[in-house]
Amino acid sequence: MQSNFADALINIAVTGAVVRLDFGVAIPVRSADGKQEIRINPTQQVVMPMDGFIRAFGALENAVKKLVADGVIKVEQTSPPPAPSDVITTSGI
Repeated sequence: MQSNFADALINIAVTGAVVRLDFGVAIPVRSADGKQEIRINPTQQVVMPMDGFIRAFGALENAVKKLVADGVIKVEQTSPPPAPSDVITTSGI
């Protein structure tokens, strides 16, 4: 199995039943005025069917819930959770 490193998820694009996830790495650069900045340089793309993306989302959500329950990370609620009608659903998965 190949391993790839990414600092950030840059973009998610949905085209029909295909989801494209663009990842990148943080690169330090100097701005025109000499200040150090961090830019995310795109490095790789994962393309997957919608049903695979939904399953991956569920697995990631469960992992985050476990990290919160174990006290590894803390969640700050800045806005109310989405109403049930705002939740994205798909059929046939």
